[in-house]
Amino acid sequence: MKAWEDLVGTALLGTRRRTLDPAAQPPAVQELLADRRDPAEQLLAAAAVLSTYRRAGRQPLRDVRPLPVAAEDERPFVPPLARERLGRLLAASHPDLLLEWLGIVAGTGYRVPPETLPLLAEAARTKAALRSPLAAVAGPTGAWLGQRNPDWAFLAAPAEEPAGVWQYGSLAQRRRWLAAKLAEDPDAAREALTASWKSEPADVRADFLGVLAGHVRAADEAFLEAALTDRAAAVREQAAELLGRLPGTRYGRGMAERLKPLVHRRNRVLTVALPPGERGDGTVRLRTLVAAAPLSFWTEFGPPAEVVRMTVEGCPAAVLRDSWATAALRQRDETWAQALIGADPGGRTTPPLLGVLSPASQAATIGHLISRLPVESFARLVHELPRPWTKELGTALLDWIARQDDHRLVSHAAVVIARAVPAECLRHPLATTRLTMDAGPWRRALTETLNFRREMYEELA
Repeated sequence: MKAWEDLVGTALLGTRRRTLDPAAQPPAVQELLADRRDPAEQLLAAAAVLSTYRRAGRQPLRDVRPLPVAAEDERPFVPPLARERLGRLLAASHPDLLLEWLGIVAGTGYRVPPETLPLLAEAARTKAALRSPLAAVAGPTGAWLGQRNPDWAFLAAPAEEPAGVWQYGSLAQRRRWLAAKLAEDPDAAREALTASWKSEPADVRADFLGVLAGHVRAADEAFLEAALTDRAAAVREQAAELLGRLPGTRYGRGMAERLKPLVHRRNRVLTVALPPGERGDGTVRLRTLVAAAPLSFWTEFGPPAEVVRMTVEGCPAAVLRDSWATAALRQRDETWAQALIGADPGGRTTPPLLGVLSPASQAATIGHLISRLPVESFARLVHELPRPWTKELGTALLDWIARQDDHRLVSHAAVVIARAVPAECLRHPLATTRLTMDAGPWRRALTETLNFRREMYEELA
């Protein structure tokens, strides 16, 4: 309301610097001010009338329609103990534990009380990982709220994509369409992607390759080979990554052929020459060749556990080992992953390579690393272990930390372990054994978190 804004502005500046404009006031106020000449008196009179009007002088609303009622949700509310725990989670602001709690509820037939939805929606507004499980447990009431508050729109059921979404939709809409189409009708999805590929911006092409990564198949080889010549480096890297996942590709065989004259073995020495080239760093070209060539290329030089421990000449040994690790990750080769971890257990490629191993091998390898690495090094490694953890891995890590003394890095690792071990590990002796009086703060916090999580599951069972 302009009259009120003019009034407030004049009051803030003072009538010596600015006078009230009577023409900006409502007609009734103009009549009241007509007989007054003092600017201060005009201001006070207008303020008295307009303040009263703002408090009580409103016309009654007409043709008011009540808001629609949310659809009925027949699911029962979470049990009282779980409801109390939700309040504690919201008050303590533990988004990781809240995410786990919502995930548990989403897997049951329960729903959350409607009075908790605003706080939950605010938490999910700033932490996207909470949105999907919250939408599931919020149900129709959450959708009703999401339709009325743009900040909580993620609670509302997504509208159906329009017919021309692939041609005219936003990037998010097109990504959703492509992901759904790759699952429902892979051939139609690839046809659409190929048809629009050349007209897409570089960042969008790279993004779409990321969507394709979850559905890549042998028939994509020609498309990905074409993407290797893309102008954008990010697209070329993505294409090489996806081709590396496909066995027996022409690209992989070609890289092996280029690599063959560069590699020689003499006794326990592996000589790897840098690829010739007019421009650029030869180590970069070598990385590309080794990462893209099938790991079977190296079998003529010995088994993986032997090859990775050979003395390397002609190129930096770290470049060769990093490239082997990239190839092992792309090709999901467990034998090479084991060999590389064994050769450099504390290396930076160890955490991702552990993700290649089977659950049993992963736990056994962790046990081996515990015996080989200093406590400080292993504690740092815990933070980088790929998730989700298996029961075997979680048990091995709980066994390890149960034997540790007070140490800053160990206490940090304890926080990660307490929140990352799977539900099957929550009855570990660390959680069920009574603590001694001299137990350190980190050990008490570890036990409390394990028990807190166990109780979450029990209350919702």
